[in-house]
Amino acid sequence: MPRSRDNQQYQAFRERILEVARKQMAQHGTAGLGLRAIARELDVTAPALYRYFPTHDDLITALVVEGFTGLAEAVEGAQQANIHRPLRDQLREVLLAYRQWAVDHPIDFQMIYGSPIPGYHAPREVTVPIVIRGFAVIVGLIEALLQSGQIQRETVYHHIPEPTRQILHERIERDNYPVSDTAMYMGVVGWGQLHGIIMLELFGHLGPVVGDIDAYYRGQVESLLIAMGSDPPE
Repeated sequence: MPRSRDNQQYQAFRERILEVARKQMAQHGTAGLGLRAIARELDVTAPALYRYFPTHDDLITALVVEGFTGLAEAVEGAQQANIHRPLRDQLREVLLAYRQWAVDHPIDFQMIYGSPIPGYHAPREVTVPIVIRGFAVIVGLIEALLQSGQIQRETVYHHIPEPTRQILHERIERDNYPVSDTAMYMGVVGWGQLHGIIMLELFGHLGPVVGDIDAYYRGQVESLLIAMGSDPPE
């Protein structure tokens, strides 16, 4: 019983450290993140935090892991909530959930996709599997649409520049994505387009230009699906 209570206290304080770290990033950006500043806010000594995060990089990695895990859970949840709907609808809802998670967790999203943190290199063996977990949902649905014949029209998305095809194919093989080169290419191109919209929104640049961002983003998702070769909804 005492061990269980100790573990709960450990996890609760660890989460408190991460909360303060996010607050610091919101105020000062990722470059302002530091264990000493966190310790001051929590009214403990910096060495007291080493039990939870032995190094600055360990703290950043924990934040990155939590961010990518939250995003993966959001897109997985969207697919499961719409699992009985047509594949096209599932993909649309997944892409909408991707943006909604970013809007609900702007600091986390900017942490994982914003400015690089000087001197930090994410440990591939820790972070890549979580990145794959979320992206696999998106490209998996695109592959399912291709295999089912629901993407029939050939578009520019079917013509992959050869250098790009080579590196995407290497990534598919290395990371065990169960998809074709075409599905991966469509996923990457679409991710770039929608990611750009989301980042403009998070930094306050998009709203003054388009007004209703929800409607604008939905329209861009529909345009993306049509550009891939999917018929528009009836």
